[in-house]
Amino acid sequence: MSLPVVQYVVPKQPTILAGRKSVGLPGYDLWLHFVDNVHAFDGNIVIERFHDALASTLQIYPHAAGQLCTTGGRWFIQLTNSGLPVEVEDRREELFTSIIRGDWVIQDDLSPLLSRPQPDAAVVNGSASLVRFKITTFKDRTCLGVSWHHTLGDAVALCRFMQTLSRFYQRVEPVFTPPTFDKHEYRTPQPSVSSDFLPLMPHLWVSYPFNELEAKYAEACEDLRNLRWRFHEHHLHALHSMLSANEEGYLSLHDCLTAYMVALLNRSMARPIRMVTNAANSRRVEAHYIASNVAGNVIQNILTGTLPSHMRGIATAVRESIVRCRDEMFLEDWMAAASDLMLTTANAGKSFFFASRPDVMTVNSNVTIDWCDAHFGFPDSSSFFTTGSLKFYFRPFKSNPTLCDGTWRPRNGSVDISMGVPREMKSKLLDRLAFDFETYPLFATAHRTVNKSE
Repeated sequence: MSLPVVQYVVPKQPTILAGRKSVGLPGYDLWLHFVDNVHAFDGNIVIERFHDALASTLQIYPHAAGQLCTTGGRWFIQLTNSGLPVEVEDRREELFTSIIRGDWVIQDDLSPLLSRPQPDAAVVNGSASLVRFKITTFKDRTCLGVSWHHTLGDAVALCRFMQTLSRFYQRVEPVFTPPTFDKHEYRTPQPSVSSDFLPLMPHLWVSYPFNELEAKYAEACEDLRNLRWRFHEHHLHALHSMLSANEEGYLSLHDCLTAYMVALLNRSMARPIRMVTNAANSRRVEAHYIASNVAGNVIQNILTGTLPSHMRGIATAVRESIVRCRDEMFLEDWMAAASDLMLTTANAGKSFFFASRPDVMTVNSNVTIDWCDAHFGFPDSSSFFTTGSLKFYFRPFKSNPTLCDGTWRPRNGSVDISMGVPREMKSKLLDRLAFDFETYPLFATAHRTVNKSE
């Protein structure tokens, strides 16, 4: 194993923001942490070609080569066109499986595959890069780690950035139009509006100074284990058919999967889940204050009311909460209140701590995002990995392809789920999942049908 080598890549000029000095960050953009992901492929990444592709991508996303600043209560990204670090490490004497366990999307630890933060470089009002890359070559696979600061944009923005980078690397044109960097500024809410909406924002109730968050999360995860399971497409459709049998209103596959997980937990513990919080993306809401292609954060956390006990009722409650909270007027007031609170908290030198509550399951779904589409010319073997687990924090993703006898088998609509659960609950939940898949009439029938066809 050789020592890592770091080179820096700057945007090609002129960028699409040439002439602008900064990109403003409203309060709702102030998610002040990094998102760490890893993409993996069977082939090798040509470093010089990757550098050129990254320079072209930064020409379209120049804020990623900027620096995070705040002054006088205002936050912004200074467009400095700074070089982004690309770290390269040769580990060809090792197998990819020395780091990655199985093909699960959610892994326990990806730190060896991620670029190290620059020592003594502050993120806020400092020189720290807002995006860092690391390319690690193993005997059998190549990994591309990316650390992306959340103020640059949400999961949709990051995925579009990575797919653009992938396509430039392949020397084909991006499929997405260039993003907009103009952010809607919500009016400062009246105190009565803020007090009305605060009970709907439990994710913003608890905050700590930036330097205390890591210890708080470590403490919260001390006695947790990661529950993982794979739902194949036929299982998801069987579940949807069961809950939609009477055709009393639309339910999505996601609503039904959420309802099943709530019911699974409720069969396994004395104190039931009585509420679901959905971290939802609002880019598809048609409203004057929503830009679907914004390079920013379009995130709304949606609460259900008190859930009923039966699965169909839970799925319906989830769907109704999403429809209700995407009302144009409601969403505008919600975003104004959230943005104001987030700005106040950031200006106090604090960030939000997503504390779990014993009767709430939080959902952060990436099922509509195809991370593996950033494949850099290796579509069959392209895989995606990330980390992160909190108590009853439910995270569904499109599954990775599976390697069987030297051949990559496609995902075919399967979904990986992950959730942090108390240590003593994990085996019980796995047993119940296995039992359901063997005995639940629709699950079992679908399973047998597919096995016969294979």
